[in-house]
Amino acid sequence: MKPDIYNAIKYQARSNCELRQRSCVDCKADWQKVVRIKDHETNLGEFDVYFCRTCNLGFTDPHPTEETSGYLYEAKENSDFDIIRHSFIDKIKDFLGFRLIARLAPHKNIRAVLDYGTGNGRFAMSAAKVFPSARVDAVDYQVDPPQLLQIAATSSNQVNYCDAATFAEQHVNTKYDIIILRHVLEHTYHPVNLIKYLSERLDADGVIYVEVPNLDSGCAKIFGKYWKGYYVPRHIYHYTINSLKEIANLCELEVEIGRNEMPLMGNTISILTGADKSNTFVQGLGILLHPVQLAIEALYRSSTCINARYRRLKYKG
Repeated sequence: MKPDIYNAIKYQARSNCELRQRSCVDCKADWQKVVRIKDHETNLGEFDVYFCRTCNLGFTDPHPTEETSGYLYEAKENSDFDIIRHSFIDKIKDFLGFRLIARLAPHKNIRAVLDYGTGNGRFAMSAAKVFPSARVDAVDYQVDPPQLLQIAATSSNQVNYCDAATFAEQHVNTKYDIIILRHVLEHTYHPVNLIKYLSERLDADGVIYVEVPNLDSGCAKIFGKYWKGYYVPRHIYHYTINSLKEIANLCELEVEIGRNEMPLMGNTISILTGADKSNTFVQGLGILLHPVQLAIEALYRSSTCINARYRRLKYKG
């Protein structure tokens, strides 16, 4: 029997800064309320998004407790596990995924790729196609793989799925050329610890790719509580470029910061109108309005998403 998430999830107020590792009382005077927004996914209520000017980090308040947060994802019925139907929209996403992954390669001889927080498995499958001779490990917090990887397992052994606990036990010494955390860190309770943990599994010349919504996005400022990037209460942290740089400092990693766009106009239309985001008309209108998104971000000299490529320091001294 599935738990009633409305009663199963418990909440707590933000009391400590994850990046500074200190009490939020020390910098509460620098908190700036960004928006009050409702959960448009499962109607769990309203939540505040704050930005701390001392820590350069945004956060959702209150947020689900770490012990009960798993109920948000257990049914795999939210946006993080969108079913891939091989529609026109899916083909566009696949094309963009292939192009991104190909650009991540730090060298030509890619032997192992890790897609951590794989969600619906799209990027793990894309990595397998871009690097056909590489081992691809897909990891998430559920025991059962997403539908796409269940199907793939019957025809190929190139993509290997396991849950995070099994991965921690069985892949202690596995090294990866590319580690992908695409829209994972905003869900993560201890982002610094996670990056440190994964950097230990990084090959000497490898790269960790992190992509997150941009709290400084122009679209976030224009659409406010209708911007999909806040995605409360599942997004417990909200990042800026300085946030990603601070993580690099704390983890003793080199970092290269980039900007990129994720088509979000269809989601915005869905939130504004209440229409299903998978509706063909909504998706088509989202594509047609994508230039509007690009124009807004150009006006604000910003982007809907930001990314970081973390590498081991060449020299420590």
